[in-house]
Amino acid sequence: MARFRCFLALALLATLSGCSLLGSGAPTPTGSPAPTPSAVAGLGSAVKEVTEATFQSPSKNIVCALTTSSVRCDILDKNWSPPPQPEDCRQAWGNGMFLEEGKAGFTCAGDTLAGSATQTLEYGEALRAGSIRCDSTARALTCEDTGSSHGFALARADYDLF
Repeated sequence: MARFRCFLALALLATLSGCSLLGSGAPTPTGSPAPTPSAVAGLGSAVKEVTEATFQSPSKNIVCALTTSSVRCDILDKNWSPPPQPEDCRQAWGNGMFLEEGKAGFTCAGDTLAGSATQTLEYGEALRAGSIRCDSTARALTCEDTGSSHGFALARADYDLF
């Protein structure tokens, strides 16, 4: 996430100084509007707006259910352990993460999203439902509430809550 923010800062600085990080710097033909930068700068895809979606990562290791008010992602194979299970969780703990009402955390669930995906969110693509945006990269699947700036990054190797 820090790299993405750093890239955006560099892109903004280049734009303000008249340089281009994404193109040849050739002028746009007269009468044609300048191209609109991608919502996923440098990844080549715009954000697709949805009201809900059930999707999986290209590796099929992460499956998510996204709505305008929440997202839940289950991970099938991971090389990390979640923090200790809270006493009030009487179901499977830490097999995924959630983001709801601006708060992110580990799932406590008696079900799974495995097998429910209706689409694959390819690397470099993003989905947004309401204020929740999920980005797929080769490094991790990241979901963030753009209103609160809270979210999570989920990968086989590790995770991050922010």
